[in-house]
Amino acid sequence: MSDIVIIGASASGISAAKEIRKIDPNIAITLITDDSNYPYYRPFLTEYIGNSDVESKSNFFLNNENWYAENNINLIRNEIIKQVLTEKKTVISQSGHTYKYDKLILATGSNPFVPIKGALGLKNIFTVRSLADARKVYHYSNTIKKSVIIGGGPLGLEAAYSLHTKGIDVTIIELGKRLLAAQLDQEGSEFLYDIIHKNGVNVQLGESAEEIIGDDIATAVKLSSGRIIETEMIIFSIGVRSNLDLPVASGIAVDKAIVVNEKMETSVSDIYACGDVSQYNGKCIALWMPAIKKGKVAGSNAAGKELLYDEEIYPSVLNSFNTRLFSFGEIIVDEKSEENKIFRHIDSDKNIYKKVFFRKDIIAGFILINDISQAQKLSLAVKEGKTYTDVIGSIIK
Repeated sequence: MSDIVIIGASASGISAAKEIRKIDPNIAITLITDDSNYPYYRPFLTEYIGNSDVESKSNFFLNNENWYAENNINLIRNEIIKQVLTEKKTVISQSGHTYKYDKLILATGSNPFVPIKGALGLKNIFTVRSLADARKVYHYSNTIKKSVIIGGGPLGLEAAYSLHTKGIDVTIIELGKRLLAAQLDQEGSEFLYDIIHKNGVNVQLGESAEEIIGDDIATAVKLSSGRIIETEMIIFSIGVRSNLDLPVASGIAVDKAIVVNEKMETSVSDIYACGDVSQYNGKCIALWMPAIKKGKVAGSNAAGKELLYDEEIYPSVLNSFNTRLFSFGEIIVDEKSEENKIFRHIDSDKNIYKKVFFRKDIIAGFILINDISQAQKLSLAVKEGKTYTDVIGSIIK
């Protein structure tokens, strides 16, 4: 029987633990998290800041409290691991506790990127990465009327909508010249912008936050254009960076994240990495679904059953401003090319936007806004390489 220690208990860490236990009921699993709460579904956090009742949803916590004991998983909360002694196969916590392992899985995730030095030291500037963060934002936002979101990606838009539902005046500052440039084409970005604008949320495109004005409390944001946006609260939502302090200190090879192979093995024997902190084939994908898949692969190999990671296309989804968005695959921006075909259906009155992109008669990707009923069938068509004739008229009309 071997001992497996997993550091990190979000999507990837929990997935690894489940896979290990499925393979072998006798392996000793120690699951360590620096969070004081039981593991929860992080994508709910931006919704939480507008409505704390989210915590009472049946699927907010990844498992009920009894699940860990029932599956003989030793869950240790509120424990920060500071050192890995790779030769002694021991991890050491900030509090001085030591944990021996035969196999170690690093699922330590990532943290929000905040480019302005010292910004998080101000009382009314936040990020939303943990339940503790979300609770702070929820309570603080109950006392204000004006806010700024720095970052117009999916999480930034969701945070803006949550605050908007509380009656707060919200301004989104987005560096890109259009919204969700990776998920939408130009027309789709404009379509979404109009929906958000009609909801009463201000969006500043092509702008960055150059300076925070205020001492202990931020009172305004100075933009790259020189404009000043007054505010009572700021949330940074401009992406994440992998937590690399632990692997770097432990001599584990890193790039943008911990470099892993198709088994999620790191450069150090018997140590695996998965989730946001892992980089496979040059890519570090900070999304929930691939985190679960990587965790399963890491857990399986750590338990002695070979399983290889294969890359997939993952959808981009958004559910905010009374709008549902589903984007998948390649979004073709060169609509005039003779080799490309595009199915297009737009109904502005009903806020419906559909585009299906074909390259050399083969479906490449699609965008659906509000009518997403064909999302799964179209996703399968992309994976299977269906033709224009296969798709138009049979799947989408």
